[in-house]
Amino acid sequence: MTATQTPPQQPTFEAAFEQIKEFNEQLLDATRKAGIQTIETYEKAVDRAIDLERKLAGATKQEWLKALIDAHADVAKEWTDAYTTTARGVLK
Repeated sequence: MTATQTPPQQPTFEAAFEQIKEFNEQLLDATRKAGIQTIETYEKAVDRAIDLERKLAGATKQEWLKALIDAHADVAKEWTDAYTTTARGVLK
């Protein structure tokens, strides 16, 4: 009595393609999540810097300097909001 052995099956091209496709999807998802975390961290850091700027503006007795610092803080906040909104839109 001879035992019949089946040769080991070679993965098909389609199976390999599906594995690569799944890996790419997982990689994209992880990259997207990391990007969103990076944007949130950036936004928090800028917000802290702007808060510090506004405290500095409040501490000065020179009205022109206070106005200048407040204007810079406003522009920085607007740019940050525009950047983070656009970046989040790209990552969705």
